[in-house]
Amino acid sequence: MNINEKIEKYQDLIDNYPDMEVIERINCKHYDSVKTLIQEEINRLKNLFENFIKEDERCAYTWYEYNKTTKKEDSSPYHISKNIKGTYKDVYDDVVNYVNEYDDTISFTIIKKFFEEKERTIFAKYNVINKKIILINMYEDEEGDGDEDTYLDINNIFVYMPTPFKRGDILISKNQTISNIGDNGNIFVLDNLITWRENIKELLAKGNYDSSDMVGYGYYLYYDKAEFTYDDKWDYDSFEYYEGKLEGNNRILKAISSYLKGEIDFELLIHAYDVFKVESINKAMPDFYTEEGLKKAGFTDVDIQNERNSWKSIDIMEE
Repeated sequence: MNINEKIEKYQDLIDNYPDMEVIERINCKHYDSVKTLIQEEINRLKNLFENFIKEDERCAYTWYEYNKTTKKEDSSPYHISKNIKGTYKDVYDDVVNYVNEYDDTISFTIIKKFFEEKERTIFAKYNVINKKIILINMYEDEEGDGDEDTYLDINNIFVYMPTPFKRGDILISKNQTISNIGDNGNIFVLDNLITWRENIKELLAKGNYDSSDMVGYGYYLYYDKAEFTYDDKWDYDSFEYYEGKLEGNNRILKAISSYLKGEIDFELLIHAYDVFKVESINKAMPDFYTEEGLKKAGFTDVDIQNERNSWKSIDIMEE
C-alpha cells in the first residue's frame, strides 16, 4: 500500500474498531490507547510528507535505486552526485524518466538534505511495480547518525498470525518493505517458524519480541548459484506457497523439501544435489533410485530420461 492507503486504513481502525491497551515491550512503550499510537503514526506520515515536498532553498534532493539485474543498490557517490536536484518535482521527474527508460528498477529512495540543521535528512522509500511508482514509507534522521528517528512504536510490534505452513513447504517471501528492495524473490524451503514455539503467546504477553522477530527459517539458494544456505526470512506474514515451476538450480529445493518431509533419505538428497550442482559436466546419478524417488527429489520426466540415457552410455562404455 502507498502511504495514503495506509493512512486511510489507520483512520478506519480509529473510527470503527474498539480501543485497547498496548503493553510495554521491546522497542514499544506503554499506551493506554492503541488509537493514540495509530494517530501518532498518521501524524508522522502526514507531517513528513508535507515537509518533504515543501520547496526550500536551504535543501537539496538526490536519489538512488535498487536494480533487478544487479540485485544491488546503486548508491555510489558518483551516481548520487549526478542526480542532485533543487526541488521535489525535479527529482521525482528525474526518477520517473529513469524508470520509464530502463525498466530495471525494483525500488528507490529519494533523500532531502537540510543544509542548516545539523545533518537533518528525510528519506522517502518507493517501490516500483510494472513501472508504477508507490511511496511506501518515510522516515527522518535528525542527528545525522543513520538512525531512523521518526519510526514509531507501531512499526515495532510483533503481530501473531496463524499460518497453514508446515516444515518442508516450499514458500516465497512477498515482503515489499524490508530494506526497500521490493519483492525479495527468494524461493525457500521452510524449516521452522517463530510462531511454532509452544509458549509463543505467553512470551508475547510478557512483552518479549518485536517485529524484527517475525521470521521463519529455511533453505534458499545464493542468487542463481547451486549453493544453498540456511538462514531466516523476514516478515512471516508475507510468506506464500510457491506455485510456480522449479527450474534450473531451484530444483534442489524440491529435494530439500522432500527430505525435510521424510519422503526421501539423506543419501538421495546428496546425490541429487551433486547432479544439480555439476550437471553441466553431465555427471550421472547412481542407477539404483526409483522414478518416484527421483521425482520427489526434484527431477522432471525429461531429467529422468536423460539420466537413463546417461546410465545406458556408461553401460556401453564399460562393456
